[in-house]
Amino acid sequence: MNSIEEQGEGAEKKALRQVDRYEKESRYLVKRSEDFQVIEEVFDKPTRLTLYDLMNAGYIRHLNGVISAGKESRVYWGVTSKGEDVAVKIYLTTSVEFKKRMVYISGDPRFKAIKGWSHRVVEVWAQKEFKNLRTAYENGISVPKPIVVKKNVLLMEFIGKNGRPLPLLAESSATKSDYKRIISMIKKLYQKANLVHADMSEFNIFKGDGKLVIFDMGSSVDIRHPLNQQFLIRDLTNVNHFFSKNRVEVVPLDQLAREIVGDEFSSNNTRII
Repeated sequence: MNSIEEQGEGAEKKALRQVDRYEKESRYLVKRSEDFQVIEEVFDKPTRLTLYDLMNAGYIRHLNGVISAGKESRVYWGVTSKGEDVAVKIYLTTSVEFKKRMVYISGDPRFKAIKGWSHRVVEVWAQKEFKNLRTAYENGISVPKPIVVKKNVLLMEFIGKNGRPLPLLAESSATKSDYKRIISMIKKLYQKANLVHADMSEFNIFKGDGKLVIFDMGSSVDIRHPLNQQFLIRDLTNVNHFFSKNRVEVVPLDQLAREIVGDEFSSNNTRII
């Protein structure tokens, strides 16, 4: 009988052969023997192998299509081996956008080992978002529940139904109640989870089914980050701007920041970055 290591090596070679064949045939990844399908284009060979591993582990049975696309990542509607919907976020390993994001990593004490740009930063970013989501979720903040992260692929709770995500706050009516709830979530994120979202806006909040859900937390930093207060002010500025534009009375930035940060808040940090 082969050793576990030999079996693992054989499985990897088999996966590579399958990926090569499927790439030549149609640039789609299809695990036909077990009826697993990815019907959207996948990015590179390592990503395909990562998806293959997640399929074998039962985390994904198939992907149905893209639900959002950006310069850094794409999010797919996935279905697990149990028939449950999941969001599958694939970070683009070729994206140069991550070079612009180094400030969110290099100043975060949780990632001291990362000194500069390399392709590994993409995987670190995926790990970072998973860790931020888990910390927020465990502290009772309304975010998608993280499931697993492997290399540049992150699986999390699907916020929506039947493959359709909930509407964004930007696409919904804005109310005073929404404003109060979002400020409360920002405060809770800072005081309980020790995090600043650092990319908060009406485009990173779902609204529907009587709930508000914050997402896209790759940029989120530990409050020990030297720019944490500037990031917080930027988040609050974005939120206040959106609600003011929608004729909702808002609380002044200085007052909000002091309520969230406390005596450690410095008015010198109100400069938006």
